[in-house]
Amino acid sequence: MSAPKKKGEEVRRPLASSDLAVKTAWLYYVEGFTQEQIAEKLGVTRVKVMRTLASCIEDGIVTTTINTPTAGQIRLERELEKRWGLSTAIVVPTPSDERSLEKSIGHAVASYVAEQMEDGATLAIGGGATLYASLAFLPRRQLKDATVAALVGSLPHSQWINPSIVAVKVAEALGADSYQITAPVIVDDPELRDRLWAQPTLQFARARAESADIALLTVGDVSPEATIFRHGIVPTDLIEPLRRQGAVANLLCFFVTSDGRLVDHDINRQVMAIGLDAVSKIPNVVLAAGGGHKVEAIRAALKAVSVQVLITDSETAASLLKED
Repeated sequence: MSAPKKKGEEVRRPLASSDLAVKTAWLYYVEGFTQEQIAEKLGVTRVKVMRTLASCIEDGIVTTTINTPTAGQIRLERELEKRWGLSTAIVVPTPSDERSLEKSIGHAVASYVAEQMEDGATLAIGGGATLYASLAFLPRRQLKDATVAALVGSLPHSQWINPSIVAVKVAEALGADSYQITAPVIVDDPELRDRLWAQPTLQFARARAESADIALLTVGDVSPEATIFRHGIVPTDLIEPLRRQGAVANLLCFFVTSDGRLVDHDINRQVMAIGLDAVSKIPNVVLAAGGGHKVEAIRAALKAVSVQVLITDSETAASLLKED
């Protein structure tokens, strides 16, 4: 028998309630008491408190709301991962000024590359405005035995649209070796392309790209505003013929249909780039692209290659989650 309380001594009795489960949840989630403190207040064991809290969640008594501006982005990321079978989706806010979209996505690309690249790793990379924009945010490092290999051939002038520029500058930032496809992006005929690929130096560069740990690429649409046409890499008079063949996207300068198939057109047999089937075999394929005008092209790219990581913006992400 417990000793009687002295006069004036406070008698502590366990908390009671019309709904003890809800009161337990209230003490824990609202007032911030620990499970041990709640057990003492209620006169029960900590195990009892744990079971009650678990039951509150299972029964829907307690629901969790994450109160942060980025919660919407995380929801989109999780839905993209499920919808498209991705290992990771990275969604950035869509900027109010469309001209800043490439920089916004480029910043996320740079962060991802900096996080993933390590000693001994090989990054195979394409070209394009989005990937070029990432260069401004890529931190300089000095990796050991790392390699950056181009996925696409070169252009004779050294503006940002030259795919080789992106590969070279990323390699410089990472302190990595750089391997280039030292041939034009587009050649005159398929036989010339085959002869060029037969050259030992290009075979070596090709092998380095195909054995990469990470492939980083973007995608464009089939319109006069697309980089590949706007800068004359492919003549604009091919736009309508390619569209008639079902082309909706260009990926590493290959033109594909909405279901991810290569268009049956000569231009696809004249491209000096690593084939999409070979790219799909790279363990970690990263696709970075955004913008309402690219939604159909991104969908096609997700079907054309085995993408593990998608980096895009919130408005594009929402559109990608709608039915085709």
